[in-house]
Amino acid sequence: MQANKPYGGVLVKAVRILDYLSQTQSPQSMTNIAVECQLTMSTTNKILDTLEILGFVRKNMGDKTYALGPRLLQLANAAFIQFDLLRESYPILYRLFQKVDATVNMGMLQEKSVLYVNKFTPAVNRHVTQSRIGFREDLYCSAMGKALLAAQEDDYIEGYLENSHLEKRTDYTIIQPEIIRRQIAIARRNGYATDNREAEDNIFCIGTTMGDSQALSRYAFSISIPYDQLTTKRFEALIGELQKAKAVIEYQLTEI
Repeated sequence: MQANKPYGGVLVKAVRILDYLSQTQSPQSMTNIAVECQLTMSTTNKILDTLEILGFVRKNMGDKTYALGPRLLQLANAAFIQFDLLRESYPILYRLFQKVDATVNMGMLQEKSVLYVNKFTPAVNRHVTQSRIGFREDLYCSAMGKALLAAQEDDYIEGYLENSHLEKRTDYTIIQPEIIRRQIAIARRNGYATDNREAEDNIFCIGTTMGDSQALSRYAFSISIPYDQLTTKRFEALIGELQKAKAVIEYQLTEI
């Protein structure tokens, strides 16, 4: 069987350059980079110009040499944070899942959506939610999404509401910006947000961020149950367990 080939020759060449710069002890000239990466000078020049614009390499204007740029540090830091969160939060969220006997999701803020990065679902679940690991959900109609919005600055929220297409997902989806703003304000006061059948029919969800620090506030988790199982007593119990789990996560991940 023929192995899959990577798509995009220029991208492969750019990665080759980045790999080479990561292995060197000092900034390198364009000539050295072209020779070591087996590229023409013209191709090397174009790729380096693009990588510099994007922040993946930095150019020393004095001797015209190149080194890795700050953008890579940002991406590496984000990758380490996500890895640590997934690893450290796993037992906490799993205990929450066992305690509430309901679907527990973990997601991260990515552009205008929540990217699901972990999920626990009861073996016997008569209503399977559409969410899965790798699934993206809109911010305005999901509990995790509204919790993540509540943790952002007001300018971010206004920009999101002004530039997003708010559409009805169910009969209960709220698409009026002024009502969404009020929901976000309530989420800030309460420390959690709700999704009352707004993203999926017959699904009620409560969500909160992983913590209040800048890094943790870009991650959230939630509990989802069928709406017909919702009672005042169940609601209060779920909020209590959600807040306990958040407190443990914050305590254990204060260094992130």
